[in-house]
Amino acid sequence: MALMPGLQLNIGQQLKLTPQLQQSIKILQYSALEVQQTIEATLETNFMLEIDEELSLDDELSSEQNSDTQKDAKETESNSTEEKPLDINEADSISDELDIDCNWEEVYSDHTVSSNSQSAEDYIGAETYTASEKTLHDHLHWQSDIYPWDEADEVLASYLIDDISDEGYLSTELYELLEEINLNEESDYNLDALTSVLTIIQQFEPTGVGARSIQESLLLQLANMPNNPFVVTAAQLITDNFDWLSFHDSKRIKKLYGLDDEQLNQLFRLIQSLNPRPGRDFSSTQSEIIIPDLRIKRSKQGWLVELNAKAFPRLAVNSTYIDLANTLDSSEQSKKIKEQLIEAKGLIKSIHSRGETLLRVGRFIVEKQHLFFEEGEQAMQPLVLREVAENLELHESTISRATSQKYMQTPRGTYELKYFFSTGVSQYGSADQSATAIKAHIKGLVDQENAKKPLSDNKLMALLEEKEISVARRTIAKYREALNIPSSSERKKRNQFKM
Repeated sequence: MALMPGLQLNIGQQLKLTPQLQQSIKILQYSALEVQQTIEATLETNFMLEIDEELSLDDELSSEQNSDTQKDAKETESNSTEEKPLDINEADSISDELDIDCNWEEVYSDHTVSSNSQSAEDYIGAETYTASEKTLHDHLHWQSDIYPWDEADEVLASYLIDDISDEGYLSTELYELLEEINLNEESDYNLDALTSVLTIIQQFEPTGVGARSIQESLLLQLANMPNNPFVVTAAQLITDNFDWLSFHDSKRIKKLYGLDDEQLNQLFRLIQSLNPRPGRDFSSTQSEIIIPDLRIKRSKQGWLVELNAKAFPRLAVNSTYIDLANTLDSSEQSKKIKEQLIEAKGLIKSIHSRGETLLRVGRFIVEKQHLFFEEGEQAMQPLVLREVAENLELHESTISRATSQKYMQTPRGTYELKYFFSTGVSQYGSADQSATAIKAHIKGLVDQENAKKPLSDNKLMALLEEKEISVARRTIAKYREALNIPSSSERKKRNQFKM
C-alpha cells in the first residue's frame, strides 16, 4: 500500500516563557536595591526611558485638595480584596508597533497606592547604598549547583541551605523541616534521605557549616584535621565533657585524659583554632542597608499596606524621541527607537507587575498576622507558602520569589516577608500554634525566671500547658537551643559564676 502525502491540522495549547514574562520573573525575584540598580543601568543605555522629574501644578493642587476627602476611600480600597495599586491595562494598551499617535503618558509607572506625588528628589539612588557582597547562602548554593544531586536530593539540599543561619548553623530540627518540605512539595520524603543530604552539605565550605550545635560544628572541623595528634582527644572531650571545656576545668581534663601541662596547652590551642561560628567568615564587612518594599500603618479600617514610594523613581517613556520619530526618514533610526521603546515598556510593565504581586502578598500576610502587629511574636499564626499561593491563586515559586529579600516596614520594626512564615505545631482540641509564637513564649518565661532556680524543660512544658499550649519536652529543648538559651543547669552555673 502506497503512502500518500497529506496535511493534518492539530490544535493544542502550549505554555511559553516570553522575554517579557522572563523579565517580570527576574524583576520580582530582585531585592529593592537590585531593582534600583537595574533601573539605573537601563536609564544609562535606553534613551526612551526617563524619570518623571516634574508634575504639573494642577496635579499637585488636585492631590492636596483631594487628600482629605479621599483618605478614607483610599484606605478602604487598599484593604479590600480587589487591589488596584497599578493599572496594568494602561501599560498593555501600548502597541508593539511604533504608533506615534498613542498617548505615551499612560505608561507612567505610578506604583504606589498613595495619592501623594513623588519628585526626583525623593528617589533614593542606588549609588547611595553599599555594594552587595557574596553571602554564606550564595556560597553554599553555588557549591550545591555544581554537586551531582539527583532531582529529589537537589530539592532537599535547597531547603536545608535556606534554613542555615548566617552563623552557619541549621536552625530547624530535621523532622520539623521534613514536615515543611513534604507539605510544600506535596511529596513523601523520608528522614533518612534528608539526613544523607545534610551529611553532604556538612562537607561544603566553610568547614563546620550545617551543624545543629556548636559541638557538632567543632567535630566537623576536627574531622578535617587528621594529622594533628590531639584530634582524637579533642573530639572525645567535645563529645563527652563539653561542660569541662566551657568552664576551663583543666584539672579534670588532665586527670581523665592523662595529659601534662604542655599537652593540655596543645589541646587547648587546637580547640581554640576552631571556628565556633563558621558562617561569620561570609558576614558583610559593610553596614547592611535594608530598603523596605512595603510599609504598613494603622488606619480607621485597620492596617493599611502600601508600597514604599521613596524606594523607586516614577518611570516614563521619553516623549521627545516619540515626536522626533515623526521627522525621521531613516528606517534604521526608526527601528532603533522601536527597540528602545519595547525595552522601556517592558521594564515599566515588569515593575508594575512586581508592585501588584508584592502588595497582594503583603496584604494577605498582614490580614493573616494582624495579631502580631497588635500583640507581638507570641500571637504569630502558622503560615506556609502553599496557603498564600492557594488564596492568591499564584504558584508557590512566585510566593517564594515575592518574599525572599523583600522587607516590610512596620511599627514594630522592619522584617523580611519570610519572617512571617512559620510551621504549625498541632494542639489538642484547639488551633495550631506557630513555632515562632512558641519560641516567644519560651523566651518570655526564661527571661522572667528566678536566676537561682532556672526553669527546666519539663517545667517550661508545664507552664506552657497552663497557657493551653501543648508541646513535647524535646520540642522545647529544640526551640530553646534555637534561641541560644543554655540548659537550666548551665544557666544556674553561669548565674552562680556571675554572683
